[in-house]
Amino acid sequence: MYGIAWIDPCPGSRALHSAVALAILGIFLAALVISPAHARVTDEITPIPTSKDLPAQDNPELIGPIKTHVAYVGQTQDARMEGVISYIDVISNGSGSENLREIQADYLAVAASIPLMHTADDITEARAELQRQSRLFSDETKAQLVMFNGSSSAMRDVIAESVRTADSSITDLNDSLWLAQDTARLVVFKRESRERAVLLHVLNAQGVDISRAQNISDQIDSCKADLQNAMNSNSVAALKSVNGNVRLLTREFRSTISQYRFAMQVEAKRTAILSM
Repeated sequence: MYGIAWIDPCPGSRALHSAVALAILGIFLAALVISPAHARVTDEITPIPTSKDLPAQDNPELIGPIKTHVAYVGQTQDARMEGVISYIDVISNGSGSENLREIQADYLAVAASIPLMHTADDITEARAELQRQSRLFSDETKAQLVMFNGSSSAMRDVIAESVRTADSSITDLNDSLWLAQDTARLVVFKRESRERAVLLHVLNAQGVDISRAQNISDQIDSCKADLQNAMNSNSVAALKSVNGNVRLLTREFRSTISQYRFAMQVEAKRTAILSM
């Protein structure tokens, strides 16, 4: 069966994944088994930072480990996606990964926004969207494997290597999970900006008039100020709004790039015919 959901991380990553899950479970169990009297004594010794106006499920001590868990899963999934895209690029000569890259970008935009969320409802909604994007990516992967007669076994090897490389960079949960940091969304934004710049540079060197795509890319880059304002104000609503704008502009950018490439293919065929 084609897809990426069944690709297991290396043993070390499974252990880390389990450790995070156990930490989360431990917090919930502790909340259940401590008696009221014991809880009062514990509070006096080590005060628990809670708010009377804060719903129990929004307690930072409960949400924190969940964010860490989601960040670890997100970085692992990003590594898997990179592995898939690398393999599809090889078997399709670079023509089959466009939709995969778009889905990956949507996935990372949501995953990188979670560190700025402070309610269980927002995080639950975001996790559901991550699952939806993962399914879309898996379905698109299957389609590209069939279209370009790829090998699921060969792809698994590429994915496994990509995940191993990502896991080797995670030395601890506090410092190595960039996707768990409050700056993660800005990191993703800058990464995508660099990728657009490289792509436009290549097309320009090939003689393509990139003015339209450059204009769209500049519009996306101009969203950086709004993104920083949303992050500084801890406004999830503003962050979602910026993400939505960036997503629409990015789709327009990718559509424009596709038109450029199609025109290049047509011109190449025309030139080949005329040279006969």
